Amino acid sequence: MKQQETRNNNQTMFNVQCSMFKRFVSCILYLGYSRRKSRGMYLPVILLASVVFMAFATAIISLALSNLKMATLHNKRITSMSIAEAGVNYYLWHLAHSNTDYCDGGVCPIPLADGSYGPFTHQSTDVSGNVLGSYDLFITPPGAGNSITTVKSIGKVLGTNTTRTVITTIGMPSFTKYTLLANNSELWLGSGEKVNGSIFVNHNGVRNDGEITKDVSSTEATYTSGMFGGSHPGIWGVGTFGGSKLLPVPPIDFNQLSVDMLTIRNKARDNHEGDYYDTAGSGFVGYHLILKTSNYEIRKVRQYNNSWFDITQEDSGITYNYPAAGVIFFEDNVWVEGTINNQKITIIAADPEANNSQKKKIIIPNIIKYTNYDGKDKIGLLTQTDITVSHNAPTDMEIDAAMIAQNGFISICPGILRPPYNACSTHPQGYVRHKIKVYGSMAHNTGLVWTIDWGGGNLSGYSQTETVIDQQNVLNPPPMFPLTGAYAILSWREE
Repeated sequence: MKQQETRNNNQTMFNVQCSMFKRFVSCILYLGYSRRKSRGMYLPVILLASVVFMAFATAIISLALSNLKMATLHNKRITSMSIAEAGVNYYLWHLAHSNTDYCDGGVCPIPLADGSYGPFTHQSTDVSGNVLGSYDLFITPPGAGNSITTVKSIGKVLGTNTTRTVITTIGMPSFTKYTLLANNSELWLGSGEKVNGSIFVNHNGVRNDGEITKDVSSTEATYTSGMFGGSHPGIWGVGTFGGSKLLPVPPIDFNQLSVDMLTIRNKARDNHEGDYYDTAGSGFVGYHLILKTSNYEIRKVRQYNNSWFDITQEDSGITYNYPAAGVIFFEDNVWVEGTINNQKITIIAADPEANNSQKKKIIIPNIIKYTNYDGKDKIGLLTQTDITVSHNAPTDMEIDAAMIAQNGFISICPGILRPPYNACSTHPQGYVRHKIKVYGSMAHNTGLVWTIDWGGGNLSGYSQTETVIDQQNVLNPPPMFPLTGAYAILSWREE
């Protein structure tokens, strides 16, 4: 009886210890052993243990198989993404070698409902030449006044239905990438000047005594200053630098602008891709373009003040609708002013065949302004020589535009301002204006002048200046605006 009681106590204690699942089988075996005198108890114990083992093993194997399946699927998804991206990279290369081919080197089929061409199918292989799968390309050409190509690439793994789709935009950065771009000219920002954006200088240097909010780049590690004398780093000054100083860097080719202007002229004149105006004719010195919210007005200019560059006599105007291609080309000088609304327009003053003395310029007599600042409005001003703000321009002046003066100044002064810097007819000594603000970008060849310091704190021109980059133009500039650099992926997303 005592022996039976002791055995019962041992069983009770062991039962308590068997609460954890990992010792469940041992508990069962012990219970069976403790009843070894009971006939037939081994078989059910062994069967129960086997069932537990099988259930546990099945769960482990099922989990392992599930993980393997998920890993295999994950690997296929990664591979299909790599294949889709290979398709994008292929067409990036293709555009770099044939930048107007949107049909993969063949004859363009009828476009799809979304305006794209395709599909164009290619195999994708690994480094050993083994076929991984294929990608289907759908190419959407740039729209009117646009320079961005959309590439949709669908990657598919060989022998599976696993696909992934990537949609990218591809384009070439334009001159609007930089707030200020100076070619062959030294750039100096005074203490009252601020540039919201980046600066690039070709073959010269930058002195900053004002404020630059982003990167500054120069092709020169050091240079000899024509303004201040002596040798200096390519980027220097006591002002505020909000970004990096990058030097030396490769130059940007300004010579390509001549080709660009000739191409645009031929498109506007011969292919009617824009509005074209020949020379104003005998008795005239150029055109006066007045931008309006729904159309524009053209007046022929008969006379202007040679010192101040303000119009003194002009004919009555004629109103025209804005061209669908977004380009107005003048083979003459042009005065530009006005406000636009939901328009994207590039204005060019150039005679591509003219000698230096006959090359054309743009004069700004009044405010040029957008109604919208979300990318709906864009203005490009492109000229062979100077872009000049005239004498009677407002004391608070605003220019919303991307500007390029290929061989000249962007300035309050006509022509080259040489030492002792006192030959500015439009803004003579003591003629002080309040503020000029440019919203857009400026690229010039010989200088940028908004303020003249005559010494002793005696100024002329605009005492305050501000330049703000138009971010909407960086990747999507005004129509047919000159591009620079190489094709790049501008945006990427998975569908």
